[in-house]
Amino acid sequence: MYNAVNKLKETVIGVRDEEGFKGKIINVVNQLPYSCILNLSNTNQSILDKIKQLKLQKNPFNVYSEITPAHTPTEEHDLNPISHIQRRRSTITVNRTNNWRLTQRRGHSAMYAAIDSLKKDYQTLYIGGTGSIFTDENDPIEVNDINEEERDSLTSLLLSKYDMLPIFVEDKLASGHYEGYSKQVLWPLMHYLMWSDNVDEIAFWQDYVKVNEIFAQEAINHYNDGDIIWVHDYHLFLVPQMIRERLPDARVGLFIHTPFPSSEIFRCLPHRREVLQGILGANLIGLQTYDYARHFTSCCTRLLGYEYTPAGILGQGSLVQIGIYPIGIDLERTRDHCNRPGVEPKAKAIRERYAGKKLIIGRDKLDRVKGVLQKLEAFEIFLDTYPEWRDKVVLIQVTSPGVLDTPDLEKKANEIVARVNSKYGSLEFSPANLFNQHIDRDEYYALLKVADIGLVTPVIDGMNTSSFEYIVAQEGHHSPLILSEFTGTARSMSAAIIVNPWNFNEVARAIAECLSMSEEEKKIKYEQLSQFVTSHTASFWARSLVKGLLDTKKSNWGTTAPLDVSRVKVEYDNSSKRALFFDYDGTLVPIHANPEDAKPSERAIEVLKKLCENPQNVVWVVSGRTQEWLDRYLGHIPNLGLSAEHGCFIKDPQSSTWINTAENLDFSWKDGVKEVFEYYTERTPGSTVEEKECCIVWHYRKADPKFGAFQAMECQNHIEQNFVGKQPIECLPNKMNVEVRHSLINKGSVVNRVVAQNHTIDFVLCVGDDKTDEDMFRTLERIQASGTEVVQFIVIVGSHERKTLAKWRLESSTKFLDLLNLLLQE
Repeated sequence: MYNAVNKLKETVIGVRDEEGFKGKIINVVNQLPYSCILNLSNTNQSILDKIKQLKLQKNPFNVYSEITPAHTPTEEHDLNPISHIQRRRSTITVNRTNNWRLTQRRGHSAMYAAIDSLKKDYQTLYIGGTGSIFTDENDPIEVNDINEEERDSLTSLLLSKYDMLPIFVEDKLASGHYEGYSKQVLWPLMHYLMWSDNVDEIAFWQDYVKVNEIFAQEAINHYNDGDIIWVHDYHLFLVPQMIRERLPDARVGLFIHTPFPSSEIFRCLPHRREVLQGILGANLIGLQTYDYARHFTSCCTRLLGYEYTPAGILGQGSLVQIGIYPIGIDLERTRDHCNRPGVEPKAKAIRERYAGKKLIIGRDKLDRVKGVLQKLEAFEIFLDTYPEWRDKVVLIQVTSPGVLDTPDLEKKANEIVARVNSKYGSLEFSPANLFNQHIDRDEYYALLKVADIGLVTPVIDGMNTSSFEYIVAQEGHHSPLILSEFTGTARSMSAAIIVNPWNFNEVARAIAECLSMSEEEKKIKYEQLSQFVTSHTASFWARSLVKGLLDTKKSNWGTTAPLDVSRVKVEYDNSSKRALFFDYDGTLVPIHANPEDAKPSERAIEVLKKLCENPQNVVWVVSGRTQEWLDRYLGHIPNLGLSAEHGCFIKDPQSSTWINTAENLDFSWKDGVKEVFEYYTERTPGSTVEEKECCIVWHYRKADPKFGAFQAMECQNHIEQNFVGKQPIECLPNKMNVEVRHSLINKGSVVNRVVAQNHTIDFVLCVGDDKTDEDMFRTLERIQASGTEVVQFIVIVGSHERKTLAKWRLESSTKFLDLLNLLLQE
């Protein structure tokens, strides 16, 4: 099974090319890791005048200006640290010029650290938006008000110091893209939530498309041959396809940092096809877990009708690989943060404040998906169920503003905390403590260090890096971790206590179990968790992405050009030995509503006979038809090679014997697949099952077109979820049918065999019309890449809209026969 899959991957994507990479790595991210602050004293007068005018509009008579508080209520709350030790500066200035000051941006530290780590070994370019720009006095500045000189100054600073390129997006457009479509439509959807009825999805979509075009163009402008491009996250889903349209040979990857929802959820998105097509513009799509990858491939098969194989997604002739790359953290930087001088005093102050108590620590954004309410409910049940711990345990839950504004969530959280404290607290003691505020980095790591239990219980989340940081902070202390099964980290960190956050009793039991755990068991579990965290770092993740993308084979994503028949004629006449490979249905004969009617015309028979009469020609018809069909209608043509059932059976020219190339392969899977096909046949009027020696096909040509196509996608998804990957098979959605065949049998093997037997071939014409023919195209492309000097014409018949490895196209089977007649002319 393993060897079969590996052989299939080699057939589809070729042998890995790990030669020295000399290009640069372009990372395209929604926002740069730095906030950009403009120095008012050196800015242009128009901005100063505008800010003054805005302030005057807010307070036209300058009323109460002398008693205006220095901080907003939220800011005042943030200035009251949990440890009661004054917080350090919340923003760290990393660089400054006369015009600009850069400060570290909150969030996404793992991604930023990973990308930064690549600079040690590679030339890099980091492309991202500036985000909102402010003055030193925290007044917002519109991007359009920033003049060219100031833009050039910021660009020069970022490029020279950090290899970063800022993108200035007009404020209204940026808001529609980020605050609108990304945060209010895509982010909820990726976390299994529906967007609000008040969201103008259509208007936001237009902004989303325009901003993606801006980012794609910037990447294109700075791309050189040999570079690779990594696009990050849901803000830029359309960028890969936009780059692909203008750079068909570029290696492009997309990493999705969020979860990916099941097809039942994703199909609710009005622009689902556009989003999926945008994502599939990449050569490689990286996700955090196998489950997310499975959901994505299911969306591609059920919503687009594309084919899934162990090697990736095959859509319109192009292979897109899927990779699992769990992100990590910057281990050394995290250790440095834990050992900063300000951490231990705050840790000591927290211990003294809660002396004699066991501390359960939670740190989350206040979003519905983070499970804060569920955590508080579970803690209440814990105190109710385990009365012996009521005066001995304290929950410290810190929350910061979430992606979406959720005042009702904060209200409910406060209500639960008040209820818990009224039932189990006193004037001197509050078991539940909710701090809805930003905390500085020192205090954050102080909390992680003093924790007796780390409680991470989101109801859906990507790779929750807080759990990684907790493990690093616990070096020497070994406190246990309770982790939601719905985090991307759960499968990798099985030594944690894994819980369902919706099962409050289970979480309560887990808390009790951790409080009673022996030191020996704590240490054993901690060492297992630490081993994963220390080996799967942010740097390891970034290098895995680079290696994964370099290992992908460049595909011919370019649009096919109309075939230059005169050039084919010239090359044909000038060659000495020719190999001609023709598909049957849709190529030699047109597609018929009834497959039994697709018999070769007299014209087609006559053309094949004349081609085969020429000793310089090796002519093959490579079809999915049965041996009996090909023998009946083409078997009387002398010197014609025949291949039935996509390469399962072959009959050489001048031979009357069929060779079974699959006689030693296992076909026990056919019974299970046949049951599935029969299930859909019963429920799809007009559909039929055709069983061949080496494959089995479900036809829906006579069914209602729309219903048949819908059922085909459902059937394909069923097969891929239950058989593909577990059996050595692949599922091919073709024209009006779904075919399941052995993964080691395809038309490409016929081409390989013929070329190997005829070393003097200097001209190849290969013509087909559907996905099964891409195997022949792919084999010929690999032969060409190996350095063999052969004139090749790889031709697709039919639609020019589909992606294909073919470089040329013909409109119809009639045009194809016209070409063959031209080749026969003296």
